[in-house]
Amino acid sequence: MMHLARHIPAWILTRLPVQQARQFSHEIDISPATVAETGKKSYQILVDVSVIHQSDARTGIQRVVRALLLQLLYAPPKGYCIRPVFATAKHGYCYAATDFLQAQKQPKDAAVSPVQVQRGDLFLALDLAAHLLPRHQAQVLGWKRAGVQLHVLVYDLLPLLHPEWFNPRTTRNFGRWVRWLAIYADSAICISQSVKVELLTWLKANFGLSPTVLPASTIVLGADIDASSPSVGLPVDSNALLDRVYSAPSVLMVGTLEPRKGYDEAIAAFENIWQNSQPAPLLIIVGRAGWKTEKLQDKFRNHPENGRRFLWLDAVSDEYLSQLYKACSGVMIASRAEGFGLPLIEALQHHKPVLARDIPVFRELEAHGVNYFRSEKSSDLADAIIHWMSTISSPPALRAPEDSMPRFPTWQLAATQLLQALNLKSQALQPGAARAAEETMDFSPARIALGGKA
Repeated sequence: MMHLARHIPAWILTRLPVQQARQFSHEIDISPATVAETGKKSYQILVDVSVIHQSDARTGIQRVVRALLLQLLYAPPKGYCIRPVFATAKHGYCYAATDFLQAQKQPKDAAVSPVQVQRGDLFLALDLAAHLLPRHQAQVLGWKRAGVQLHVLVYDLLPLLHPEWFNPRTTRNFGRWVRWLAIYADSAICISQSVKVELLTWLKANFGLSPTVLPASTIVLGADIDASSPSVGLPVDSNALLDRVYSAPSVLMVGTLEPRKGYDEAIAAFENIWQNSQPAPLLIIVGRAGWKTEKLQDKFRNHPENGRRFLWLDAVSDEYLSQLYKACSGVMIASRAEGFGLPLIEALQHHKPVLARDIPVFRELEAHGVNYFRSEKSSDLADAIIHWMSTISSPPALRAPEDSMPRFPTWQLAATQLLQALNLKSQALQPGAARAAEETMDFSPARIALGGKA
């Protein structure tokens, strides 16, 4: 059977039932190689950065990719070198420059070097390249047959669980990507326990894969923006706007404008507040224009409160976002579903109270300083906002000092857990980390007690 498996081309695997295709793709020896076996002192961790290599939108997933890549480059596990790799629709996986995040955009005609592998190498699908990875199954199958282990970061399953929130093309690409994962991956590394449960449930229901077939683990994500290669720059009117946010009750929302983020319900709730309550808070939305929200974008641009009690900032640097976190009275997260929810953690890291929709992944964090709302009615949300604002109305100077606030997981901790998921040990961590938090608090994937004692 193993001899037969080595000769089945990738295009046939795409046509077989997933269980059978996975059996054929895995009936080869992929145990870790030793130096004595290969004569090599160092192996590669091939880190997929296909999307941010072409264009870094600097949204949630891109922040994760940047932060974890930088941590791995800074402290690679013993015996391994970190090699960023990328693919496009026109060519398979090639090496990227290790400093591509800092370098100018690579010329379109720049020469690229195809990836060369050996037994003992690892491929880490860190970027969400759902539209690219399934295109290069023949190359990846060749790696697997050469003894390369394949591991995949899973951020969420939302395009499959809620296709109505996404463009049809996105859902189709995501479906091909999950099938690729089910066939080829040696493990799935999820960003929350909720995502892990959803993944294993979906694979069982749709492909008949039991949870023991595809090992799955979880890691915690970091909250320190400074460790994610943040963008910098402030607009000329930033001081005036920040002074305004500091001086008045204000609510910040962060995230791309897309259907699941709940911005439609949020703006309706604030319209209710602006009409019926005085003084009325300022609403600031920071997020790029996304998909399937064209009518909402038009409403934002032409809203009678735009520039007065409502601000939509669609191009904000990480530096500016950090300043807005500091200036606002609190952060509201109306997302109907998330894989993790970085804005919630970032808000708490900036010592800001949070009002969040009551969804499982937010409850999983067990984070202190979060109030929850459940209703889908904008009038009920308006009441929840008014009540919440009344509890956080003290000015910043009267709130708890920063040195008394709880600490949060760092990106270096996330990288450590990632390497543990790969059965590797990390080297020395990056200087400046919140080591005390990691030593005294329980940041295990099973219980991420953000802001609380273990």
